[in-house]
Amino acid sequence: MDPGPYESIADVYDVWCAEVTEDVDFYRAACDGAEGPVVELGAGSGRITVPVALDGHRVVAVDRSPAMLRRLEERATAAGVRDAVRIVQGDLETVALPVTDRIIAPFRTLLHLPDAARRLAVLQRVRRALVPGGRFVFDVFEPTAADVRATHDRWLERDSGVRERASWLADDALLDLDVRYRGHATTMRLHWVPGGWADLLDEAGLELVAAYAGFEGEPYRGRAGDSAWIAQAP
Repeated sequence: MDPGPYESIADVYDVWCAEVTEDVDFYRAACDGAEGPVVELGAGSGRITVPVALDGHRVVAVDRSPAMLRRLEERATAAGVRDAVRIVQGDLETVALPVTDRIIAPFRTLLHLPDAARRLAVLQRVRRALVPGGRFVFDVFEPTAADVRATHDRWLERDSGVRERASWLADDALLDLDVRYRGHATTMRLHWVPGGWADLLDEAGLELVAAYAGFEGEPYRGRAGDSAWIAQAP
């Protein structure tokens, strides 16, 4: 199995994502009331897994990068919730999903799917794994024109020292993102969906419950930027 673009930056991933905190409480709230295990697609180093487990949930943490999952295991152990987390190395397109009432895909995981057919196939797999009334919660982004103008093909440095370069192909809804930090490097390709995910969710047989422009509760109205989606199995 291809371990994916995060394998080579697993040791510095938490430095890269240290400034990303706005989604943690959103996903904790989204998992509130879950009765089955919370299945997390693209669990990475456990940035969301561990807070959800600390809230008392069992979590099935899925990721294709062994190095990232080692980081997750270390984090869960340090937090005292290792027994609540089942770690699964697998690709979100092929991994066997347990039947449950809550599946999440934080931090733009679905943007690694390159085309509509593969997005739909994953959403259909999620639909089959959800019990009636079970929910799928995820977030994605679509760049604004200002984002593209300000960052295209420029190396930018975060406060942490991590350097990024975004190469946007807006006509193809495609982003190549280079990440560099202290000898660690990767390039990942992300694919956004212009105009949102409502049609794909409907085609997959999932009912849209809510869509937000980010994580503060503002309704999504089709504008570019971050968006968070909650869908439900009928």
